[in-house]
Order: sequence, then structure tokens, then C-alpha cells
Amino acid sequence: MRKLIVFGLLMALLVMPVQAQDGEPDVPDDDVPAELIEQMEQLTGQAEQAAERAESAAVEAAASAASTDGVVEEAREALGLALDMFGLFEAMSGLVTIILPVLAAVGGYIGFRRLNNAEEELREARERFEENLNQRSQELDNLRAELERATTVQREHASRASLALSLLPVGDRQYRAQDYQGALDTFHRALQLDEENPATHYRLGYVYTQSGELELAKKHLTRSLELDPEFASSQAALGYVYRRMGDKMEPGLERDIIYNQAEEKFLEALRRIPKLMDEDGESWWGSLGGLYRRRGQVDQAIRAYQQCGTVTPHSSYPFSNLALLFANKGEIQNMREMYVRVEELAQGEIRDEIDNYWAYADLLVSRLAQGKIDAAQETLTQVFRTSPVDSPYTLTSLVETLERLATVLTPDERQPIYDTIAEINAVLAARQAGEIDTSASD
Repeated sequence: MRKLIVFGLLMALLVMPVQAQDGEPDVPDDDVPAELIEQMEQLTGQAEQAAERAESAAVEAAASAASTDGVVEEAREALGLALDMFGLFEAMSGLVTIILPVLAAVGGYIGFRRLNNAEEELREARERFEENLNQRSQELDNLRAELERATTVQREHASRASLALSLLPVGDRQYRAQDYQGALDTFHRALQLDEENPATHYRLGYVYTQSGELELAKKHLTRSLELDPEFASSQAALGYVYRRMGDKMEPGLERDIIYNQAEEKFLEALRRIPKLMDEDGESWWGSLGGLYRRRGQVDQAIRAYQQCGTVTPHSSYPFSNLALLFANKGEIQNMREMYVRVEELAQGEIRDEIDNYWAYADLLVSRLAQGKIDAAQETLTQVFRTSPVDSPYTLTSLVETLERLATVLTPDERQPIYDTIAEINAVLAARQAGEIDTSASD
């Protein structure tokens, strides 16, 4: 029995290290020796306990004279078990001396594999890092190239835009010199250089309006507002185009609609800039007043022209229109007094700008209204000389004003006005036929 116990303990100790080596341990290498030491300590304790029991049995056997053979035999067996346990312990000490190097080798192998795996992971990580670095470097190169291309394009655009802007004053001077076609050509050249400039579209729209090409004017002014929705000058100019379009329509719903569109654009522009002026130096309040007059809203028209007079107090334009509005209300005396002021203002404008067509037109009307027929005839010559050939609207609008004046004068006062209208219509017909206008070159 004792031998069986000892044999079992020995086999248990031999099997345990082998089981500990199966597979790759998930615990650190230092755990295996610790378990073995703990088991040896347990065996030592058991051996000591067996020795103590053997000594106790021997003492009891010696002290008791009446001890039996069974007790003695039991004591002997206990003592033998203790001696066997101590022998086993000594054997295990030698076995540990053999097993520990083996465990160290196993631990070293495991550590080597872990080190090798760590090196592999590090190599893969470095490869990924280098790959990402190369990718980022390529992206940076692409971004740098794209930035250089964008910078080049931006510089080219800036250069073209600068050149386009330099052409605008040239076109403005051509327009003021009554060279409408030359101004259009210059503005179109500027547009080719920079198609996204709202100011260029505005100027094209304005000149096209004065030339009577209202659809082209609408196109460019609308584009100007697409580029800059708050461009007040384009808003007012588009309102004027709508008003001119409405003037050509028969009275009715369609004309009312387009007049409403004109009023909306005028008011929107003047709300932003109350002292806004057109390219001829006149306040846009005057064009709004003209719209109200066409609608028969005389009082509103008067207020608009009065506002116009506060913006341009040295211009004859608003006061010439106020004179006729007073006449429409039956205030003939106020009309005549106002025309005296118009004559003075128009003469002052002509002194400042010798080729100011609109000043000559107001001067002509004021002199006819005052019965200054000879002076009016001399002024008519200057009207023909300064009226733009490319803009028939300038003369047709003058005819309209004279017809309104004739309706408020006496029959004797009307005839010189009708004669003047006939001369103007003759010049218009000659221009439309392509004939040379000798009166315009005097």
C-alpha cells in the first residue's frame, strides 16, 4: 500500500511538467517554475506530517507495555512512509535540477517566437507607414501641382479682368461722344476678356437701351443682376427698359404688368441708393416720375420729379418735366415760370458741356413754351448737331414732349411747335433712310 502511494505521487509529478508544456502557454514563462515549487512544498509538508505520526506511534508503543503487534506494525508502516516521502523529496530535488533547464529552454523558445512575431508586426507596420507616407507625398505633390495651375489661371484671369476694366472708361467716353456703336464694340471687347463682370453687362444694357435695342438691353441687365443681385444701377436700368417696353404696348393688362415690373425695379434701386444717377448724370427718380405720368398718377409723378430735382438741382431735366405736369393740372402760370428756370439751367449745362444733347432739347422746349421762336430755331440746329445718330429715341422722345406742350397752349402758340415737330420728323426719316443729315453737321 505504501509503495502504491509513493508510486502514484511520483507519476503525478512527472506528468505535470509534460502537461504544462502542451501547446503555447497563454501565461508568462515565469508561471511554470512557481507551480512546481508549490507542489514540492506540499509534498514536503505531507512527509513531515507522516514523520510526526510515525514518531508519535513509536512513543506510544514504547510507553505502553500492553501494546499489540498491530499497533507496532502501524507505527512501522507510518515510519516507513515518512522515510519513503523524504526519499521521494530528495529524488524530486534532483528531478527539478533536470526539469528547470528544460523549462527555461521551452520559455526561451516561446520568447523567441514572440520576439519573432513582434519583429514581423513591426516590419509590417513600417511597410504600412511607408506606403501611407508615399501616398500622402503623392497627394501633396498633386495638390501642389493643382495649386500652381490654379494660381496660374487666377493670375491670367486677374490680368484679363484688369485689362477689361481699363476698357470701361474708354467705352464711357465713346458713349458721351454720342458714338454708341463704338461704345458697344469696346464693351463687348471687355466682356470677352471678363464675362463675369456685372459692370460691363450693365454698360452694354444701358447703351443698348439708348439705341432702342430693348431685348438685348434686357438680356445684359438681367445677366448683370444674376452676377450681382444688389447692383442698384442695373436694377434701375432694367426698370427703365421695362418702362420703354410698356410705352410701345397698347393700354391693357399686359402693359400694366410690365409697368408694375418697372416700378418694382426703380423702387428697389432707389431704396438702396436714393441719389442713384444714370450714365447721363440724371437721377433715376426722373424715370420713375415718367412712369407715374404715363399711368396718369400726376401727383406721384410730381413728387418723383421734385425728388429728382433735389438730387440734381442744376439739371434742367426734372424741372422741364415738372413744368408740363403743372400744365396737366391746369396751372399754366406755374408752367411758364418753371420754363424760365429751365432755360437758365439748360444754358448753364451747355456752358459746362458744349455737346450736351439733353440740355439743348430742354432749352428748345422752354423757348417754344415762352414764345421765343427765333431763339428756338437756333437751338433746334444744335439739337440736330448733338443728337446721337445711333439713337433715334432721343429725337422721338423730344417729339413726344413737344406734342404734350402743344396740347396746353393756345392755338396761336401751337403752330411754331407743330412746325418744329415736322422738322424733327424729317430728320428722323432721312436718318432711317440712310441719307446724309446736313443739318446735323452745321
